Amino acid sequence: MGMRVTVVFVVCALISQAGCVLLPIPTAERKVLAGKPVAEEQLAFIVPNTTTRSEVVARLGNPDVIWEEARLFAYNWEMRQGILVWAVGAYYSGAAGVADIPRHYMLLIQFDDQDRVQRFERAVRPARETYGDFLKEWIRNSDKANRGEATRDRIDSR
Repeated sequence: MGMRVTVVFVVCALISQAGCVLLPIPTAERKVLAGKPVAEEQLAFIVPNTTTRSEVVARLGNPDVIWEEARLFAYNWEMRQGILVWAVGAYYSGAAGVADIPRHYMLLIQFDDQDRVQRFERAVRPARETYGDFLKEWIRNSDKANRGEATRDRIDSR
């Protein structure tokens, strides 16, 4: 109870001054902001070097992105990982609001020359990394893995 009173007091004190307040509040990832989530259980049918491209489309639907040159499917969705409470004020005017803080998920599936799954991974794209850069790095890491070099696990490192 004491912590709540302190937070309310600090927020009120900051709002009464000229300036702005940003208060990020973490939440459980239960709200879908965009796309259709793909759960781990939905991926049980995928077996590398066995599952075909047409089986993936039949089970998961059409991907959001198809990169033909890299033989890559990408399914995207965003979950709310928090909310941002903000307030801006000066003298006798001001504004306040609430905004969702998204977390960008991706299911990436790469196929071989025979349209069989070569590699797949659920990953989290960092907010500061562009979509294109993220895909290029994932493909680059895939090439390294095929040559026996180490890759990093994207979903746990973000």
